[in-house]
Order: sequence, then structure tokens, then C-alpha cells
Amino acid sequence: MAVAKRPREKSGHAETRLAPLDEGWESSPAPMVSNRPRLFVTVRRGQGVRVGFLAIVLACLARAVVCAEEAGGMFLPAADGMQLWRKTVATVSAEWPVIRVVEPDFLSSPPREGLIESAWVDPPGMLLQAWPPKRQRVVVRVVPAANGAWVDAAVQTQSLSGAAAGGSGMELVGTWQTESEPDDVGVRLAAQLSPMSEPVYTLPPVSREAFLEPPPPELPWAHSQFPRVSRVGHYIAEDYRNFYGCESLVCLTAAFGAGALMANTGFDDTMQSAWQRGVEPSGVGTFFSGCKDIGEGRYVLPIFGVAAVTVLVFEGNPAGDIVGEWGSRTLRMFVVGGPPVYVLQMATGASRPSEGDGSQWHFWNDNNGVSGHTFIGAIPFLAAADMVESPLLKGTLYVCSTFVGFSRMTDNAHYPSQIFLGWYLAWASSRAVSMTETHFAGMEVRVVPLPIADMGGLAVEARW
Repeated sequence: MAVAKRPREKSGHAETRLAPLDEGWESSPAPMVSNRPRLFVTVRRGQGVRVGFLAIVLACLARAVVCAEEAGGMFLPAADGMQLWRKTVATVSAEWPVIRVVEPDFLSSPPREGLIESAWVDPPGMLLQAWPPKRQRVVVRVVPAANGAWVDAAVQTQSLSGAAAGGSGMELVGTWQTESEPDDVGVRLAAQLSPMSEPVYTLPPVSREAFLEPPPPELPWAHSQFPRVSRVGHYIAEDYRNFYGCESLVCLTAAFGAGALMANTGFDDTMQSAWQRGVEPSGVGTFFSGCKDIGEGRYVLPIFGVAAVTVLVFEGNPAGDIVGEWGSRTLRMFVVGGPPVYVLQMATGASRPSEGDGSQWHFWNDNNGVSGHTFIGAIPFLAAADMVESPLLKGTLYVCSTFVGFSRMTDNAHYPSQIFLGWYLAWASSRAVSMTETHFAGMEVRVVPLPIADMGGLAVEARW
């Protein structure tokens, strides 16, 4: 037997321990690392005493690599921490021959963790003649915490590395190497200690490379001679690609069909007559009539342009960046949605309510099938709504985007179907622009499976 002293992890005193020489040197209750220094001892007949003395000296002088680890495992709630500790010791002792117990201190600051170590035993089902020989033990750490403790249990397995060599004498070369193997001892221990409560598991360490894809490619305008101009061109091209994508076209077709039903049935005439009788003479009608100028292109388009170039003057200023982004969004929405508004105005051939020709579509007969004022008047509010995160503020901006459309009904200038189509094209344009912003911002959301003990879970990661 050899007497060895080593500093106890996370404490300020040394601990004296008696251990057999063949047990190896343990650095901490955590699994030992595989790159620890190896000790090769050669034994020949007549040299046993000298080698034995050398082994004792080396064991007393050797120092292991200390791996500092955070408390892990499972959190078990308990009103009395010491009672949980005693129950843990009894549970482990029932299955393993415990040879070392270090009691935790729940009252010290910081609290001192407890440790339970069993003796090395042959693995279950291990054959006597199997090579290399293996042995196992269990190591349980109990870290005090508020209203409970963290319990971390691991089974360590050692195998003898090296081989016997012939010669004039018997030569043994090798050492016990420790490794930690996956085992459900921690889960079973938690189930026995606290069967009525659900333990809290710590997430296993996961490398970021397991979640993240390689960095996104360079932006297409990165090497352009005129990067700002190239950036605008790429953004507008992506806006058009989003607006005329399959999903957007399906929704646009559905909206066009809804507008056709409204215009070519009695819906438009009935709603327009009711609006003129109930809303137009009231104060609400007066308010809506005053909102018409928000949809006047000759007023608002210059404002959009000035806001868009603000970012060039106040680049890096938070307020300037916000105003510049809003101006860029509004101008691009007009560029993307303006052509289909003009085409549909001509193609549907619908007339105004004041013209007395009804709301029915007469293809290429007139140019009022879509409300242009409603389209332009909705743009500034929808662009701002896409830039805010507050649900209340976002909803308020959406409501405000309809005011110009209601002003056109109040002024008897457009039917409900024409207002609906104008507002929808503005909304579809805002969706296309927002998709472009997300695309070039590089935002990615990934959902990957994440195993936790003997259960499964999901990890959600957003990157932008």
C-alpha cells in the first residue's frame, strides 16, 4: 500500500488517502483525460524491491491534470439537502461497493460538493480470460444548490493498455487507462432518489459547428465599382423575384378573384350606397376625406425619395438609418407594385361610382379598376409596420393604411372592390420587400434534434 497526498478539487485543504498501487492516480472525481502521462514499469527477477520503491516515489511525486468542470447532471428538488445526500449514499451503496464518501457542506459559502466513489469491480458479464482486462467504478458528485442539489453520476471504465513481452525474464509494460462510457446510471439514480418529481437536465455541451452552416457567401455587389448603385439594382431585382414568385402569384390570383366577385355582383353597389348614406355625412366621413392627400403621388413620392437618400448623409446615425430604410422600402414598394396597378386598372375596364356605369368589369373599357390613391396611401404605413416589432404599433399602422381607401369611398370615387385591390397590391409589395431584406440580411432559423439524457428535445437557433 502507498500513502498519497493530493489537493482536493474546489477546496482549500489536502486530503490523505490510502490506495493500492495498481489503482492508478486519480486527478478528480470527473473522468480522467486520455492524454494523461503514462507510467511504464519494467519488472525483472531480483529487481522487485527496487522497482517497488521506485513506484512508491513516482506515485507520491506524480501530479495529474485537473479538469475544472461546472456542475452538471440533474437538479433534484429537496427541502432538506442533507437528507437527499444520505439517500444518495444509501442508493449508491446498494448497488456498488462504496469505498470513499466526502460529505457536502450545504451551509458554507460557496457550498462544498459531495463525492461518492465506489471500488473498482469487474464489469458485468466480463469473461475472466478476456483481453485487455477491464474494470469499472461509479463516481457521483452532489453539488448543493438552493432548494435541492445537482447530482452528476458517471461510470468510469479502465482497460489495461500494453502487452506482455518475452525474453530472459517476465516483462509487463502498460498502465490502466480511464475512460467514461455512456451509461444511464444518472437517470436511474435520479428516478430512485426523486420518483415523484421531474428532474431538470443540463444541456450537453454542443459545438457551434454542429448548428451553424458555413458563413454566407459574399454579397453580390461587394466587388462592384459602384457598390451603392449595384446594391439598389440587386434589391429591386430580388423584390420582383419575390413579388412574382409562385406563392405570391397564387395569393394575387385569389385576391383578383375576390375582387371580380365583388365587382360583378351586387356587393359593390350595395356597400357603396350604404357607405354614402351612413358614413359620408358624418364626422368620420369628413376625417376620411381629409386623408386623400396621403395617396397623392405628387406629394408623397418626393418624400419617399428624400427619406431614402437620408442614409447617405446620416450613415451610421440610428435615426438616419431608420429613416433611410423606411424611404428605401417605400420607393421599392412603389417600383414593384406600380406596374401591376396600372395594368389592372386598364385591363378590368371598370368605371367610377360617380360615372353611373356600375362596378362591372368591361375589359379595356376604362382605367379605374384599381384605386391608385389607395395603393400609394397604404405604402408608408405598411413599410413602417414591417419595421416595428410591437404588435400594438404594427396593428395601428395596418389600420392607418386603410384610411386613404376609405376616403375614396367617401368621395364616391371608387367602389369597395377597387379599393380592396389597390390595398392588396400595396400589401403584396411590402411582403416582397420584406422578404428581400431578410434574404440579404442572412437571417436563418434552424431546428435540430438535441438528445437530453434518455429523452429527446429540439434546439432552435436564429442567426442574422
